[in-house]
Amino acid sequence: MRRRSPTSYNLAVMPPVWPALLLFFAASATPRFDAGVQFYESGDCAAAVRALAQSERLSEEAPARAFYQGVCLAKQGAWDDAAARLAPYAAAHPDQARAWYWLARANLHRKKFIEARDAILKAIGLSGTSADAYRTLGEIELELKNYQGAYSAWMRANDLNSQDGRTTYYLGRLFFEADFLDEAAGWFRRTLKLIPNQFAAMTYLGLCSEHLNDRETALQLYRAAIAESTRQRKPYCWAYLDLAKLLRQLGRDKEALDLLQKAEEAGPEGHVLTFMGQMLAPSDPAAAQAALRRAIALDSNIPDAHYRLAMLLRAAGNSTEAQSEMQEFQRTKEMEERNKAKITAFRRDSPDQ
Repeated sequence: MRRRSPTSYNLAVMPPVWPALLLFFAASATPRFDAGVQFYESGDCAAAVRALAQSERLSEEAPARAFYQGVCLAKQGAWDDAAARLAPYAAAHPDQARAWYWLARANLHRKKFIEARDAILKAIGLSGTSADAYRTLGEIELELKNYQGAYSAWMRANDLNSQDGRTTYYLGRLFFEADFLDEAAGWFRRTLKLIPNQFAAMTYLGLCSEHLNDRETALQLYRAAIAESTRQRKPYCWAYLDLAKLLRQLGRDKEALDLLQKAEEAGPEGHVLTFMGQMLAPSDPAAAQAALRRAIALDSNIPDAHYRLAMLLRAAGNSTEAQSEMQEFQRTKEMEERNKAKITAFRRDSPDQ
């Protein structure tokens, strides 16, 4: 891979080495490409993308430019643009594992799961000791509903790098969905040791505690997850929802509704609005209907939203729309049950195996 590695590009400061660097870039045949690589290596992807675009406009001869553009675009979340750069580059350089890895990441986020799996398997074939690659394979297999494949990939990733909290979190989620609560809690605790501010792991550990009849610990973990996600400016709707459900079980309905309203203000989510509709139905059917319609608009695959809206419509005498919603309930419920059957087919005795 052709590239250069200048050491600084801060034009606001002129240390003694700058005259030599200026001479270096003046002599370079690819000064904007070299600048882009330097920005990339310093972690400034936005500046790297600008410099690499300039390099492209100037027609600098830099075969690796598409790789750096693709990776920087991927890191910025511009997944379509990243794939457009990385796909032809990886095809032209089939021996470069990192190109296939980043193409897989881009296709995963584009929901092109088959293409993503093909790319990540190529990366693993070239570099079979990459924990990141196996973790990504697990994410892809999960999307493809291959839960045993996801488990195997994540266990391999954990073997290669036991300090990656992302992998331990994924394993905890898999065990939780398969209803192995003790094993799931063990993985979530490991995650929080590695990443103490991982609010999703706090939430799922709270769910484990709640299911294991430790409600006080669950309340503390949900509140901690809400506080942490708020501090990070990434409000986590599931922590709000799980806390609201537990508060309702404890007879604290007003607190639960207030919490759901805060969750909607922080960022509307279908499951939160579905539970809000459920809580509002006895006292304010019109508000409940509105909440359930917002839930379905956000996510049309929530069975409970369709069912509860159908019941409200039937009670209001709107039998035609109620029947339509009940049909949607049946469709989404069957889909949910198929997914649950695949998850429960996943079986291991212990996360340590």
